[in-house]
Amino acid sequence: MEGLQWYAIRTFHNKATVVRAIAQQEHVECYTPQREVEEVVDGEVRHQRIDIMPSLLFLRTTPPFIERLRMATNDNILPYSEPGTSRLYAIADAEMERFRFVARTAARTLECVDNTTLSTNDRVRITGGIFRGMEGYIKRLHGTKRFVVSIEGVAAIATTYIPREYIQRITHNQPST
Repeated sequence: MEGLQWYAIRTFHNKATVVRAIAQQEHVECYTPQREVEEVVDGEVRHQRIDIMPSLLFLRTTPPFIERLRMATNDNILPYSEPGTSRLYAIADAEMERFRFVARTAARTLECVDNTTLSTNDRVRITGGIFRGMEGYIKRLHGTKRFVVSIEGVAAIATTYIPREYIQRITHNQPST
């Protein structure tokens, strides 16, 4: 459908399930980063997917749908806005696809990161392995350097360790591919 963009919304008062149901009913693509966890129940190993950012949803839709959603949930959602404005923050398809690829590929080791502490001067490109071609940041978490992909001003996720030989530093003025 033409004119669709990705938008991020934060939900309040456990409204994520309601928002997902409305989005599904309206045939709106909805995405939430998830991690696979294992648990043993009665001696049986079960795999379950859990949201790593339970109150954050990404919707591929239009601004009028976001407004209808806001009214349908009695303002229990907060769409992300462009910094310093009240305009909805549209996320580029390429940025969203990178974020989703990394989230899907690293699902077991995925971790939510505070993206306010990332430095734009530390941008890197991965040159080998399963994340080849991905761009993001290297950040030390729990004593290990991890690869971090972010959607500026919205969310950041960290993967597992990336070998140094797979990391190429990108200057902050160099455009991404």
